Amino acid sequence: MALTDHRMVGTGPVEDAGRRFDDLRRDHRIVKVEEPERAYWMVLGHDLTRECLQNPSAFSSEVITPLNPDPPFRMIPIQLDPPEHARWRRLLARYFSPRQMALLRPRLERRTRELVAGIRKKGECDYVSEFALQLPTVVFLEMMGLPVDELPRFLEWEKLALAPSADGTFDADRQVAGILSVVGYFQATIARLRDGGAPGDDLLSQMMEWEWDGDPIPDDDLVNCCLLLFLAGLDTVAMSLSFAMYHLATHDADREHVATVAAAGGSMDEIVEEMLRFYAVPEIGRKVVHDMEIDGHRLRAGDLVLFPLVAGNRDDALVAGAGHVDLRRGRTTPHLAFGGGPHRCLGSHLARIEMNIALRGWHEAIPEYRLVQGAMPKAYWSNVHGLMELRLSCFGKREGVG
Repeated sequence: MALTDHRMVGTGPVEDAGRRFDDLRRDHRIVKVEEPERAYWMVLGHDLTRECLQNPSAFSSEVITPLNPDPPFRMIPIQLDPPEHARWRRLLARYFSPRQMALLRPRLERRTRELVAGIRKKGECDYVSEFALQLPTVVFLEMMGLPVDELPRFLEWEKLALAPSADGTFDADRQVAGILSVVGYFQATIARLRDGGAPGDDLLSQMMEWEWDGDPIPDDDLVNCCLLLFLAGLDTVAMSLSFAMYHLATHDADREHVATVAAAGGSMDEIVEEMLRFYAVPEIGRKVVHDMEIDGHRLRAGDLVLFPLVAGNRDDALVAGAGHVDLRRGRTTPHLAFGGGPHRCLGSHLARIEMNIALRGWHEAIPEYRLVQGAMPKAYWSNVHGLMELRLSCFGKREGVG
């Protein structure tokens, strides 16, 4: 029996972004969803999600969302299957290794201090627009060797490409317009560099030197790789931070714990992992390669499958008490916030460092804060879960802080 009242795209209270899967998961590891404009299978259990994502021979990444079963673009390497995927992954891996990401730490810490200082001086903020979207986007621009003053343009394209319309509906034309804007920008930038622009030691300049078997990689493929880095590297980190800060702004004991850890110079790693687990923001798709049966359901070749990662992460099969946040839980069995299998998020090291530095830097300077009185933050969900805004005020600071 298929679900007919579930919608992949929507808006509502922040808690609903993840909570809407809880009852379904208790009854189904996998369930068929039939919406007016699309149909797909939805995998909700942790173990089954991990098993499927680790099996690209059965679940292809040719399609990564039921919202675009025939996309007009191909993001590289996330929409490639093995073995083609593997050689792209090897090319990119050295630029996103733990060692390389650690080199970004001073830059991230400096940018965090600048943003937090400005916010603390104001006494209130919209965390989403004034901090969460600012930090990873600037890091992306600097890594790629692009001018930071392009930030407003990139943020607008990001909104078009990844967020639903204001009424919570999916607008394919709006999304494609945002994506094509990014594609056009990188086409022009790569053409300029090919035409004698000054190369640098940034990632984009390095990409221009990549080859397959002695031949330069086609520019169209480089553009599609840049598109992935843009879409995957910005919104997911920004919204993971926003959900974490919403939680802390509405749970005093957890906020006080994070502030205490920050003040003592302790490790933020367990805090970051628990926030990533409980508020996992991606919903990723796959395409069934061949007919198969799962839990008595017959999946046909060509069927689309959706994996809302937050559903698997809140399954007690992963860890006891998975349905609530426990910042003292300790490091759990690897969660699914970064996906799984050969397509597991290449930027996971960067995301962890960004969240670690952002949470520490904020709480060192602003250990006390609340939602603005009367504010009722609203979440959206689609390929990525996010917050429309997160208005914070009532800032306080530790003794001895300026």
